[in-house]
Amino acid sequence: MAQTRWWKCDLQVATPAWNFSYPQGSAFRVDDEDLTLRAAERVRFLDDYMSALKAQGVEVIALADHNTSSWIDEVKSAGDRHGVVVFPGCEVTSSTGADGAHLIVIGDRTATGQDFDRLIHGPIGYDHDHPPFHAQGGNQVPGSSRLTSNQILDALPEGHLVLAPHALTANGLISPNTAKGDIRWRSFQHERLAAIDPGDCADVSGDGFNMRFRRRELADFPRLKHIAFISTSDAYSLDRLGKRFTWIRMAEPTIEALRQAFLDHESRILCDWSPKLASFKDRNPNNVRHAWISSLTLGGTLGNSNAPLSLKLHSGLNVIVGGRGSGKSSVVAALRQLYSSTATLPYRLKGDADDFAETVFKAATLEATHCLQESQEQQGAQWTFGSGSKTTVDGQLVPTAFTATVISQKELFERAAGDKNDPELTSRSLLSLVDGGLGQPYSWSQAWGVPAVPVNTVSQSFEELLQDARAHWTNERRALNRLTADLQQLPALHAQVTTLDGQVAAFTAPEVQVRLAHFELRNSEKAKLQEERKSIDGALAQVGVVMRRFAGRGIATEEAASLSDEFRPVALALDEISSDMVGFLMKFEEEMRGRLEKFDAEVLGSPWQVLVNGSEIDLEMYKHGLEASGLSPSEFSRLQDELNRTRETVKNLEESRQSLEEAERKSEDAWNNLLALYAMRRAARKSLLDSVAERSGRLRFTHSPATDLGPWVSFLRTTAGIREHGYVAEVEELAQWLWKAPEVELRQRLQAWHTFLTVKGVKDFADLSGLKTVFLSRLSQVDESARYRIAAELPEDVTSMAFLKEGGNPDHPADWQPIVQGSPGQRTAAMLAFVLHHGKEPLVLDQPEDDLDSEWIFKLVVKELRQSRWHRQLIVVSHNANIPVLGDAEQVIALENKGGALAVRSTIESLPDGTQLSVEHCGPVESPHVRRDIQAIMEGGVAAFVLREQKYNNETRAHKAA
Repeated sequence: MAQTRWWKCDLQVATPAWNFSYPQGSAFRVDDEDLTLRAAERVRFLDDYMSALKAQGVEVIALADHNTSSWIDEVKSAGDRHGVVVFPGCEVTSSTGADGAHLIVIGDRTATGQDFDRLIHGPIGYDHDHPPFHAQGGNQVPGSSRLTSNQILDALPEGHLVLAPHALTANGLISPNTAKGDIRWRSFQHERLAAIDPGDCADVSGDGFNMRFRRRELADFPRLKHIAFISTSDAYSLDRLGKRFTWIRMAEPTIEALRQAFLDHESRILCDWSPKLASFKDRNPNNVRHAWISSLTLGGTLGNSNAPLSLKLHSGLNVIVGGRGSGKSSVVAALRQLYSSTATLPYRLKGDADDFAETVFKAATLEATHCLQESQEQQGAQWTFGSGSKTTVDGQLVPTAFTATVISQKELFERAAGDKNDPELTSRSLLSLVDGGLGQPYSWSQAWGVPAVPVNTVSQSFEELLQDARAHWTNERRALNRLTADLQQLPALHAQVTTLDGQVAAFTAPEVQVRLAHFELRNSEKAKLQEERKSIDGALAQVGVVMRRFAGRGIATEEAASLSDEFRPVALALDEISSDMVGFLMKFEEEMRGRLEKFDAEVLGSPWQVLVNGSEIDLEMYKHGLEASGLSPSEFSRLQDELNRTRETVKNLEESRQSLEEAERKSEDAWNNLLALYAMRRAARKSLLDSVAERSGRLRFTHSPATDLGPWVSFLRTTAGIREHGYVAEVEELAQWLWKAPEVELRQRLQAWHTFLTVKGVKDFADLSGLKTVFLSRLSQVDESARYRIAAELPEDVTSMAFLKEGGNPDHPADWQPIVQGSPGQRTAAMLAFVLHHGKEPLVLDQPEDDLDSEWIFKLVVKELRQSRWHRQLIVVSHNANIPVLGDAEQVIALENKGGALAVRSTIESLPDGTQLSVEHCGPVESPHVRRDIQAIMEGGVAAFVLREQKYNNETRAHKAA
């Protein structure tokens, strides 16, 4: 069976049977007395008719000529020629006189004009006394049936559908003036009425009858909330064909597919005025924008099948059904290996998943094709046990970046179960799912509208960015601490300079101090000159580096063979500039080197150099004089050298004092950058969870920053090397004091914690925190690198989820129940609702209905699936009929284990020409094979279903009556 898609339909079109307008200047002799000419003219007209439909993109039409079947066979033949599906039908008027209600009756595509002629003159109620047409003012006009609209609905045989066209107009079924009548009111409630055209519902503001009807707000019309709305052109000219239309989701346009679509209009009908069309490219619902997996093959050597299994998937809701051992779990496991991971599974499930993959897929080759979001570019992914999942991109195999969320019922239960010994386990499980849907941090600002921090590499994960930020803060904080410690030496160094000055002065008379001051002056000048001379040499060396980089290179030089004729002169012009620059730099360097040599020679003969040489000779003569007097020149030299070094140190520290503020700023900025990274993720998480809450209407989330203390405590103990039962109370007390502090004190306490860990001020921190000194002394003895790692560690946030109680009012706080207080079924249901509403990547659900009663499945699972299918692909393995049937799956796939081989169920069918064809049981619910599989596998068979309905007869009869 063909895969389900959207068909553009116009279910009310007329032909020249009555009152049809031809294009100006055209002449179609469709009623000519010459039968041969008439036939040729009708073919010519219908060719133009079909071309007009195809120009509007219309693929399916329903004929709605008033009270006649005269054109049915010819239009069907024209449709076959042009690839337009034609449903035979007619528009009739019930017996309520001039105000009779119009109805459109549509039959199976195989019905002929003769079939409809019998219908018109039989169940529809036209006869000799109530002819289809009668004369009026010289014209033939449509007549009214002898039957009321309700009688027509009762009399029509199975296999026909009835539509109410232009329902809110004067001759519509629900016009404000006539709908008050009992007959029309009962006709509107009739189960045989499949759909109505209420007109354009793009703007339904206002309090009039029509607007309230279009908003489905009229309580005295019980069926109004459920009946399908359609949009039809009611075209009586070629230029009106397809001007109003309805998109209908079907596999193949059949009367049963239309019936199913009208029954489930919320998921299968999109009128031309529907706001949902805006979310599709070109307002065409076949143009999906979300990412999806289009096919899957389990090949190679499988551990549970002697043949490969191949599936074609739909971009919407896929439901996989089958008995035990039919391969459903293998499909889920294969999708996990290709597009997800077992790494983030709760630890109790990870082992089972890995064991399954090794047992079943050890020698297998898993392959799939997927379509990227927006572009819909198709790629192929392949997985083997040894290589993992790879995708072919531009002819190269790279690790698969396309992702899908794969969730089993067991995982939902584990993530929602909680742990009495770890109250934040549920929050951690929830956040791990959230983070999986956020993508890379560099995309958060675009995807979730959050403030961005600088990201060096787009491929970095949050954890990698966090490691970089921690390392950056550690370096800046360490530099600040060392500078601060150095500056704390300044007072002592100033005193040391004073002492050394006195000691040196003891060696010298006042006149000698003048000689030494002269020497120190010349020595200082000499040092400055040498330092500046060295800097110039360095600058010239950089000029040489630049010169060598560009020498002998150029676009035209290096790529001459590949240059186009147009590009060559442009490249040569730029190369000329590069060559001129190299020449200039060579000349500049040569000139500067020459000037430096000249400078060096001039300095050697300068008066200043004579003074420097003289001061050095004078110092040596002074030292000889000390020796002659019996004093130690070496002691003098030592004191003099120490004084010079100490003065140099003081000078450097005084200069460093000016950079202290800069070091403090860098350390503060590095810490703020670390906090900003956490804040960016927190904002991204909140944005995603807010969107989940808004879409679901049943979930609510609260956030508490940096309060998941369990992992932080474990990290502290492990990094500090504290034994398992050591300092238990002290570590817990530290965590509470530090992270559960009032907001106004939190930053101050964190700063004190950092100072303690990096500077080791045990007493000050003990006085501030009230913690035991012996415990803090133990922490201060930890290796410096470990202490910095501890200082840079922050606890994870805690996110709590609450769900709205069944029948609860969202505005009443008491109607919201925390997930940790719910029953196992309620917890699983809440987690499932979250999974369904977060993310846009394909979602694979393995038996989500387990642990849920049927009422929850109908009210929650089915409802959420129906909503999610509009913006993401869903692949659901299920044993519950509510999911494929009431979820109205675009595609149901029935699997079986046939002779040890996993396969899609199939049936051999004979075509009219005698050819036999294998038909896979794969398609929407209107497929007979699919319906029978659902009935057999999920309902226990038709007999069991009917028996249950008989058992519930009182309730089902009352429901239908209501």
